[in-house]
Parts: sequence; C-alpha cells; structure tokens
Amino acid sequence: MSTETPSDWAERWPGPDDGPGPDPETRSAEPPRRRRLVTHLVLVDGLPADHWVEESSDGSWQSPAGRRGWWRATPSTHPQALRWLEAAVGGSEALHTLDDEPLTDAALCLAGAPAHRHERARVVSERCDQVALEVFEDAEMVTALRHVLEGILAADPATLTRSDRDDTLAGAVVWIGGHANGLIGPQTDLLARDLWPRIGVSSSAASRGAALLRRMGVDEGAEPLPQWGSPHLRAVGMPRALTGRTRSVLLARRAAAWAERDAELRG
Repeated sequence: MSTETPSDWAERWPGPDDGPGPDPETRSAEPPRRRRLVTHLVLVDGLPADHWVEESSDGSWQSPAGRRGWWRATPSTHPQALRWLEAAVGGSEALHTLDDEPLTDAALCLAGAPAHRHERARVVSERCDQVALEVFEDAEMVTALRHVLEGILAADPATLTRSDRDDTLAGAVVWIGGHANGLIGPQTDLLARDLWPRIGVSSSAASRGAALLRRMGVDEGAEPLPQWGSPHLRAVGMPRALTGRTRSVLLARRAAAWAERDAELRG
C-alpha cells in the first residue's frame, strides 16, 4: 500500500502555477499553498470583450497597468459599421448629410407609377396609413410608409401590374418600413407572426417585401444593425423611410464609427 500523502503528490507533480517542487533538503512540513487566481472579465454593453487570469496573494481584485490598453488589440469595427450605415441610407453621401429631423406629413408622390394605376396605389397607401396609426401608433410612420411605397414604384413601375393583390403589397410595404425602423422583431413588442393577423394579411407579404427590396437593389447581405444595444434595423437604402428617432440611432452609430476611424488614423 502506498504511504504517499497529498502533500507528497503536490510536491512531486506541482500544478501549472506552482512552479518546480521544493528542494528536498529545504522542504517544509507544511503543504505548499496554491496561489489564488483572479479572473478578470471585461464587458462592453453587457457582452464579453476580453478576459485574463492573474495571481493574487489574497484573492483581491487588481487592475494592472499592463492591461489598460487591451482594447487596442481589438479588431476595428468601424469599416463594417460604416458599410452597414451606408447600406441603410443609400450611400456615403447620404450618410454624410443624414439628419434626425422628424418626417413631416407628405402626400403620396406617384410619379413612378403608371397613371392608370394611381388609384390602386392610393388604396394600398391608405391601408398602410391605417397600420401606421393603429399598429405602430406613430404618425411619422404614415409618411415613412408612403416613402417606402414611392421607392418601390420608382424602382419597379410594374409592381402594380405584376399582381392584383393589393393587400399583399400593403403588407410588404409595412414589413419593409417596420423592419427598417426596428418596429418588428424579437427585440420589440411585435413579432412578424403576430403582425399578419392584426392587419389581415398573409405571411407571404414578407416574401413579397424581400423580393421588392431585391428589385430596389438593396444588399441582401446587410444584416440588421446588431451593435450597442440598438434596435435591430434592416438596411433598406432609403433615409426618407426612416423616422427621426431611427435616424438619431444611425447618427449615434455614425459618430462612434467616425471616432474609432479617426483614432485609428492618429495611431
């Protein structure tokens, strides 16, 4: 039977932080103490950004100067952020001139629709107006959804002749405008699956909306804005489709991206 004790094991096979075992001639009768470790976890807006483990004689927290520049090694995020912002508003020039003034009431402009389809366009728009006020409860969204419909008709004049389902088109407009302004999705009080029964439209309107965005040249690879606790916004390339509140979110992201870019350039 082995007569080795736990202290013998610790001295013969030290842990990773224990270093080599003590010299047998100077070995203390007291078992070696394992050093206490402190794990530091850095959170940015509630998400883990960095961590490290260090020794501590008493288990207390310390902030060594050597870690103060940890963020400098973090990959730059401003290129991706700026690409997304440009996709959201329709290019770099639109991003530079972006403001957060509230949308004012504006009549539907039908310059992009055939004259004999104007009445149908107005019917679709009136249905969208109703959703803006009754579901989104936002008067600005009335104008935003009108601008979405205008953008659709300007990019694809055949929209009103390709299908006679005005309800599906209205649902597609609502789907585009709602996602562009972060009003639909798991981060909000309104899921898409709950939207359709409320407005009396089939869920196929979402597919119609995605197809219309493709015809408008919107980048399908532009994911919703996931940063810094913001609502998830779908890039649609139309600043006029965004309420003042939504554009204020984009302006804050623009300022952060520009600041990060400038700091990196300064080195």
